[in-house]
Amino acid sequence: MEFDYSDIKYYEDDELKSALDRVIKEPTFDKICKFVEPDIPKEKVIETLLSYKTIKDFQVDFILKVIKKLISRSISNLTSGNANNFSSNSTDKYLFISNHRNIVMDASLINHELHTAFNKDFESTAIAIGNNLLGIPWVKDMARLNKSFVVIRDASVQQMLENSIKLSNYMRSLISEEKSSVWLAQREGRAKNGNDMTQPGLLKMLQMSGPKDFVENYSQLHIVPVAISYENDPCISDKVNELCAIEVDGKFEKGPLDDFNSMYNGLMGFKGRVHINFGKEITEDMLRKIDEEAPRKNDKIKVLAEYIDSFIYSNYKLWPKNYVATDFINKNKQFESFYTAEDKAHFVTLMADKLKDIKYANDLKESIFLKMWATPVKNAFKNDDKYTFDF
Repeated sequence: MEFDYSDIKYYEDDELKSALDRVIKEPTFDKICKFVEPDIPKEKVIETLLSYKTIKDFQVDFILKVIKKLISRSISNLTSGNANNFSSNSTDKYLFISNHRNIVMDASLINHELHTAFNKDFESTAIAIGNNLLGIPWVKDMARLNKSFVVIRDASVQQMLENSIKLSNYMRSLISEEKSSVWLAQREGRAKNGNDMTQPGLLKMLQMSGPKDFVENYSQLHIVPVAISYENDPCISDKVNELCAIEVDGKFEKGPLDDFNSMYNGLMGFKGRVHINFGKEITEDMLRKIDEEAPRKNDKIKVLAEYIDSFIYSNYKLWPKNYVATDFINKNKQFESFYTAEDKAHFVTLMADKLKDIKYANDLKESIFLKMWATPVKNAFKNDDKYTFDF
């Protein structure tokens, strides 16, 4: 079956110039130029941009420069593990599935670490991004120039099914035809409550484009789980407010600029230390074991999702504030060896500051705030009988 990917695909080399022509005419582009090259006239930056011949040139020379600036301004220390475990052979492509905490930075930092590991052999991942985040034309152009492809979310049930089939085929074609690796969040939207869980529906969508055989289907995708952990969340007040609204009112109504503001604050806000752990590819042998042990199709997908979750839980970097929050909720000192009195005092001050402008009841917003930080600890230690959790 032939698909028209023109409405969702990232821009190819032959679309680079026309997209850049549109972007440089946007008033906002002046700010981007000043951010990236504050000492170089805008005209010179534009001249350089229009000289690029390939998307890779644009990404390596411009986008990575933006990411490095963001890292220097908003991250105190970026570390990663196992980024150099993957083949640098241009024919080897992977599907990186990670937990999702920051709209833009998750995939950007993963690509940064892959570039650091492979340098000239670097091939960026294609990035899945919801169309709800691309309402501003220049943002959509910039995203697609950065190898982002569009996940259409505002559609009827029938359209959603058709869109899912097309999206599944697009991602599989990128990997199987050796065009690009792919980054995909383990769920739709960020894990605002701190509970990183792979949506089985996501894995079912991936399956739509491949053979019926479970092992063959998923082995073709070369799935690699990734855990990314931020010491600070610059969007945490907005997340608490949203979860409070859902708890009290049963829903949260987004404003027209909420998604854009979340992207901007996630990019520019201070994130402290950040750590990324890359897993190993989920091999045919692993998939075969799942296939043999799980009797039904849905059971197989559930076990695969749990495998990805298990990697993320055990490789998620826990920070002192995660442990402090857990002891606050449990009303004990089970994890006091993981933090200092200074860490605890800093956390109390942080919580008061982040919650002070949220209109909901103190006990509700404090409970939600604490669970955001404590849930990763619960996930990491849930099979350890030494610890108990009261939430």
